[in-house]
Amino acid sequence: MGSNVAGMTDEFISSANPSIALANEIEVTLDNFFPDDDYLQHTVEMLARYHPEGGEYLFTTDSIRLRLQETKEYLRKSRRER
Repeated sequence: MGSNVAGMTDEFISSANPSIALANEIEVTLDNFFPDDDYLQHTVEMLARYHPEGGEYLFTTDSIRLRLQETKEYLRKSRRER
């Protein structure tokens, strides 16, 4: 599972125009595997409100890219602590 999330996250971060569908895939995967992790649930909530251009109560591509970079580091640290 971890490599799947990492792969999708890397794809979103590196894509010139990441799709809403990809954001949704990451959202569902994180939600399914980490339902009790507050940090990751906040990421899920942000992904649910992703729209490339943003808008009222929505997150832009740049905002989600930053959050996913932080989320990758969070997951990496979490694995080391186990």
